[in-house]
Amino acid sequence: MTDKKEFAQVLVDAGIPTTDESIKSKWDEVVTEQGFEVENNSPFSPFWRLIKAIASQPVLQLMELLVSHIMPNTFVLTSSGQWLDKHGESRNTARLSALKAQGNVQMTRIDGSAELVIPAGTIIQSSPINNIVYQVQTLYDTNFAVGELSQLALVEALKDGTEQNLTGGYYNAFAVPINDVTVVNLDNWLISAGQDIESDDNYKLRIRDKFATLGNFHVDAVYRAIISEFPGILADNIAFERNAPRGAGSANAYVHLAVGTISDAVISEINNYITSGNHGNGDDLVVFATPTQAQNITLDYWLHPNASDISNEIEQFIRAAFRENSAYKTTVYNVNSTFSFSLLASELHNNFPSIKSLKFQNIDIESALWLPVINSLTLNKQA
Repeated sequence: MTDKKEFAQVLVDAGIPTTDESIKSKWDEVVTEQGFEVENNSPFSPFWRLIKAIASQPVLQLMELLVSHIMPNTFVLTSSGQWLDKHGESRNTARLSALKAQGNVQMTRIDGSAELVIPAGTIIQSSPINNIVYQVQTLYDTNFAVGELSQLALVEALKDGTEQNLTGGYYNAFAVPINDVTVVNLDNWLISAGQDIESDDNYKLRIRDKFATLGNFHVDAVYRAIISEFPGILADNIAFERNAPRGAGSANAYVHLAVGTISDAVISEINNYITSGNHGNGDDLVVFATPTQAQNITLDYWLHPNASDISNEIEQFIRAAFRENSAYKTTVYNVNSTFSFSLLASELHNNFPSIKSLKFQNIDIESALWLPVINSLTLNKQA
């Protein structure tokens, strides 16, 4: 709304009428200047009401189009959708497309006395989270030789998006059970993170960073532009450490995913790309996963009378705040920020009306260049 007012003011400052009253007033001025006289000049005259409406309505529509659509889409900062795509394309920066997550799951069997083949296309899924079941499928046959009890299987999410990048342990069941065989995605399971079609906000940041790539020096914006083109990594989720950790010309970059845990495979891919020549002369930049600090979280909660227990829903909501899933819309915190338990409590109240009262036994988390993660989560239902 502020941008729209600013654009409208540009027209006003240029002497262009933008309201019904100012357009009709301008009409009267033109009529007078041209020496056109009408004896019945009453504002209630049907003739003049018709003529002024015919003159003013198209102009008002044009002004609305200018300030709401044409003028905002002239600039990267205020443009959106297909018009932002045009800005990006003119800077050789296309919007990132949606991708499916890929990674490895571990299959374990009890009896290794015979060969076993688990075919490609086998579906592995999570338990329901906010009524959503996340699924991946194996891309190749998984072969167990005699005596082999465990195998890694390459899987791909059935759907695009960052929400498929669940942390370790979430994908834990076959859609069709297989006797005496269990499956789970481990903490380091991702090979290539899933991502959504790039949002306008992230796209604008990458377009902005592209300006810096025109120079000969690789500054933060250049490396941010490089790193943020890897699947699942948003520009806002990249932080730099510039204190020359390995001597002059060295720096570290720390990255994390919007959902899930970034894997060693993803970090290695980024570093290999940078060291293969995509860096400034003399630069020594190494990319790391954003460090984490484990937190022990305890919540006491009370429900309204006769309410069904929602401990699992509360648990998954809290885990969503720590980037383990995205089934619930909650405030997610970044590095160098304050994790507010009072805000989290308020969001729990808003999402679950059956909660009568709740109390975290934790103080707010003041993070530096690290992210808080859950070590233990204890929920105590009070009578």
